[in-house]
Amino acid sequence: MKRMKLEQLIDLCKLMNDSFGLPMHYCNPHDRIEYSLTPAGISLTDHSELHERIIMLITNSDRQKIKGPYIQSTSLLENYIEIRMEDGDVYLGSIVAGPSIYSRIPQEMLTGLARDHRITDAHELQRHYDSLLIMDKKKLLNAAALLYYLVYQIRMDMTDIMLNNRIDPKFLSLGDHVDVQVSDQRIDIAFHHDPMYEKELMQLVTDGRPEELVSRLELSQTTEGIGTLSRKSHVRHQKNLSIVGIALMTRAAVEGGLHPEIAYTMSDLYIQQIEEMTDVNEVNTALLRSTYDFANRVKESKDGDYSKAVVACKQYIFNHLYEDVSLQQLSRWVHMNSSYLSRLFKQETGVSISEYIQRQRIEEAKKLLILTDLSLSEIYARLNFTDQSYFTKVFKKLAGVTPKQFREGKRQHQAQAGKGNEE
Repeated sequence: MKRMKLEQLIDLCKLMNDSFGLPMHYCNPHDRIEYSLTPAGISLTDHSELHERIIMLITNSDRQKIKGPYIQSTSLLENYIEIRMEDGDVYLGSIVAGPSIYSRIPQEMLTGLARDHRITDAHELQRHYDSLLIMDKKKLLNAAALLYYLVYQIRMDMTDIMLNNRIDPKFLSLGDHVDVQVSDQRIDIAFHHDPMYEKELMQLVTDGRPEELVSRLELSQTTEGIGTLSRKSHVRHQKNLSIVGIALMTRAAVEGGLHPEIAYTMSDLYIQQIEEMTDVNEVNTALLRSTYDFANRVKESKDGDYSKAVVACKQYIFNHLYEDVSLQQLSRWVHMNSSYLSRLFKQETGVSISEYIQRQRIEEAKKLLILTDLSLSEIYARLNFTDQSYFTKVFKKLAGVTPKQFREGKRQHQAQAGKGNEE
């Protein structure tokens, strides 16, 4: 990148502050803060504590592993963005945006945070949180992408930024032990969660869609709407929440075709790892890593018995299921003769390409019938069926019931389950 003058860096900070309301800071190559633009309401005395946290952020040993914008959350739930400015191997300093928080901190959570950090003046902590900008995850990522573009003139996708920051390398080795340490003991998990959002996440695990799952989780991060699983400690609360999530993902992965012993062993190892942690950010990172691993394992189990060409076709069909997919499109996609591809696909999957597409559309229709209130006409039109009569005929052939019967049966089952939970 071209070296910027201090005046240019200050203008950039002012632009980000005007656009997003974020506090902005410039740290020189010697880790000294030369410029800060912070709201008057920030309650840290002389900003000394704030500056200390920023210096810790840019000197963090993990920072060197992150390519592109660095997004870091503190154990007090504050969020920062750092753009490290470099000219080859020469470090030119950092631009830091923050702190901000995802949402207002509930009183019970604030009490837990104060206890975890031995903060005696909870009212001062509350005043500090009240002074911080609320910025949800999507907006924070957009701010990070814009700031990186202003510095380097390089566009980065939000998903890449999320994966770069949240799939921490120190948790990657856990998967290597799964195939070796298949435990005889299993955790008997009972749960009764039934919110629609949770179902959608678990469906992504069952489908083996790790990137989409991580993206969905990242963009929905908030402290609102989450039950308090420990009143005494926020770390304990997050551990309990993570263990519940891992339990749900274990079941979803088994449903998606992952061998039960592998799934339960992953559950055992991740829960053991989380129980040893003392920092809430480590717990959050381990949960995200486990989420990705479960979905990725399911994906690998689904794709393991097929050639690269057939896997590529299945992925293309998945990505373009709402479009009119043809054999000719697929043959061009995998650079293969259409007749040969047709024979290869049926040989490996047991069904023709057209039948496979039809089956996938019916499976997608089932999800839409369960997870949405779309009418039958809207669903069959979205999935490229010619008319409702033909859609109903194909659905009944593959599902055994009509779309209407399928939806009514599922809703009746959910209603009965809800009554059972109330009792």
